[in-house]
Order: sequence, then C-alpha cells, then structure tokens
Amino acid sequence: MMQNQSIDFEIDLKIENATLAKESEQQTIAIRNGKIIQIAPVISPPAAQTLDAAGSIVVPGLVDPHLHLDKAFLLEKSPAQAGTFQEALEETLRLKKEFTIEDIQARSRRVIENAIGFGITAIRSHVEVDPILQLTSIKALLPLKQEYAQRLTLQLAIFAQEGITNQPGTEQLLHQALTLGGDVIGSAPYTDPDPERNINIVFDLAQSFDCDVDFHLDFLDDDEPLLFPIVARETIKRGWQNRVCLGHMTRLAGLSPAKLKEAAALLREAGISILALPASDLYMMARQDTHNVRRGVAPIQTLFDLNVNTAIATNNIQNLFTPFGDGDPLKICTLLAQTLQLGTQERHALCLEMATTQAAKAIGLRDHRIEPGSAADLVILGADSISQVVGAAPGDRITIKSGNIISQTLVSRTPKDQLVQIV
Repeated sequence: MMQNQSIDFEIDLKIENATLAKESEQQTIAIRNGKIIQIAPVISPPAAQTLDAAGSIVVPGLVDPHLHLDKAFLLEKSPAQAGTFQEALEETLRLKKEFTIEDIQARSRRVIENAIGFGITAIRSHVEVDPILQLTSIKALLPLKQEYAQRLTLQLAIFAQEGITNQPGTEQLLHQALTLGGDVIGSAPYTDPDPERNINIVFDLAQSFDCDVDFHLDFLDDDEPLLFPIVARETIKRGWQNRVCLGHMTRLAGLSPAKLKEAAALLREAGISILALPASDLYMMARQDTHNVRRGVAPIQTLFDLNVNTAIATNNIQNLFTPFGDGDPLKICTLLAQTLQLGTQERHALCLEMATTQAAKAIGLRDHRIEPGSAADLVILGADSISQVVGAAPGDRITIKSGNIISQTLVSRTPKDQLVQIV
C-alpha cells in the first residue's frame, strides 16, 4: 500500500491485481467518492491510495440480513440445561427482564467489531419490542447505528417476538419504536394466538411508516397451516412487492416438488426474499424425528432455481437458540454448502452470492455489486477462488466501506524455532 498526496487525484483508491468471480483475468478497481468508477485489467491514472490485492479474490462486502444483536452472547449469562426450543424461549424471556441499555450495547459492540473484521458492511438486526423490554433495545441500538455509520450500514428491524394481539400495548410500542427511528417492522406470528391479525397489524405499521417488512415464519415442528401464503397475498394486496423478507422457512423443505414449485410461484409474484438460517435451524429443527432426521434448512437452492431471491444469515450468536458461532457469514456459507450438498463451483458461487449481493437485495440494498456505479463496499479475502472461500473461510481479510479501508485482518503462523519459550 502506498500513499501519495502531491496532486489532486481523480481516483481515491485503486485496487490492483484483484481476482473477480466472473472475470478470467485479474482486474483493477478504481474508486472515487465512495463509488466504483471503473474496472479494467489496467487503469493508468494514479490514485491517492493504491492497494495490491496480489491475486486475492475481491467480493462485495458481506451482508448479514437477519441478526439479533440484543440477544447475542446470552449463553454467558445462562448456559443451556435442556437445549430445547421451549427452554430457549422461556429462558430468553426471563433474561430480557434483566436487559439494560448498557448491557445490550456492550454485547452488540462485540458483534459489530467482529463483523467489520469479517468483512461485513451491512447488517439488519431485529430489535425486540414488547411490554417487558418496552423501548430498551431500540434506545440501545440507535446510538450504535450512528456510531458505526461510517463503517457499517446497520438497519434496525423493530420486532415483536412475544406476539402482538396477546400482549396489550405492544402495537403502540411498535409504533413508538418506529417513530424513534426503526427502519423495518416485523414479528414472529407463530407466537401469537391470532397470527393473521398479527400479520395485518405489521403491514398496517409498514404502510403508516413506509418501511419494509420482515417476518420470522414457518419453521416450527407442527402441523399448523403455513403462514407464508397469507403474507404473500397481503404483500400483493398492499403493493409491497420486493419489500418483504421471510426468515427461517424450514417447513418449505417438507413440501413435495410440485408444492414447492407452487410456493415459489407465489413468493416470486410477491417479490418476497427467503432467508435460510442454517446455524440456528439445524440446531433447533426436527427434534421430534426419531429416524431419517430432516435437515431443517429451507431449500433455498431450489427456490433460487425457481427465481426466488434467497440468502443466508447468522440469526443468533452464542445464545440458547444457537449456542455457537462468531457471526462470520463465510462460515455459514460452508455450513450451507455441506448441509444442502452444494459441491460444484457454480453452487459455491451461489453460496457466496447469498451472503453478499442476494443478501443485500433481501434488505433493500440495490447497488451492492462490483460494477461501475455501485457503492465501493468490498472485502478482499485471502484466497484466489470462490471454492477456496466456501471450502474454508479465509482468515486474511481487508474490509472497504464507501471506498475507505476500515479493517485489515492478517493471520500469521510462527515457525517452531521462533516460538516463545515459556519457563
């Protein structure tokens, strides 16, 4: 890396010798005013700053479109005893009574700082609002959105985890949270005794605030009717196409090919994105299966082939719903590829797109790709092929946000003869 400030440069940052997914030869990426302005094998004009990628692969910044910052690292407060979904619900509800603004911010900062180092440039975090927490979470996370704005795009999805119709005052609290500055509205209709009314209330709020919608949906091990058709029909009715995202959706994996094709047609008509959360869903789903245990992951590769936008996300980090993980989307890519048997180079590329461009599209970021005119949100990975990236998440990474280098992670190995001797 070299710096030169002697003239008024037309290029702020130039990344040379970059391996791009769809290019056969290494490219140079020129950036000005936070945007990519040119991509070519050689770009002659000098830049204020030049970075040699040395053949490493460069991809759009990683995106985590479904995360719970306010519930991260709760395992440190309450380790699982039974490891069940019911325990996770009940114990998390108990822990929420102890949440403070300072506590939420401390745990969230740990996640965000790690995320930036991983190469994540955008996160949508669900923000719980209910009569127990009231507005504590949104008041904790709004300052972090501002604090990290130059390094991370943080969307805050106001989220009713405990239901709406069964929780007096929740609808008013959701309205207040959106008024304070929430970006998105959503809920978990399965926790509500009237899930259809729950869904309608969420859409009413979305229309009032002109914001996108994000539901947790259709993943419990029960025989209740699927809820996504209600959401899809409401999306079309209200003209909210391409503004709705559904997380989990593991029950789609139980549909026959014909039924799944019908489901995809409805989702496609509604412009709904589907997010698989394999780290959580593999852990929690199919607990009742005694043999031939289901995978518990939405069939997003098939949905993608049927022209539905699909992506992956982290969901939880080290709490009772997901007692492991560090928030690295590339590790989720590896897990997804293993679970859904995505072994070809083409499918590896799809996995990475689900953690970058498709994840960005799911949360309304429309210019998140490597092409002139797009935002210069990028990550340089210590690998020279996508299959290497998906095969084992590389440790070496350089994160670029709006054309600025904001983080560099290097993994080093010390030879045996240079090891520090401990006496």
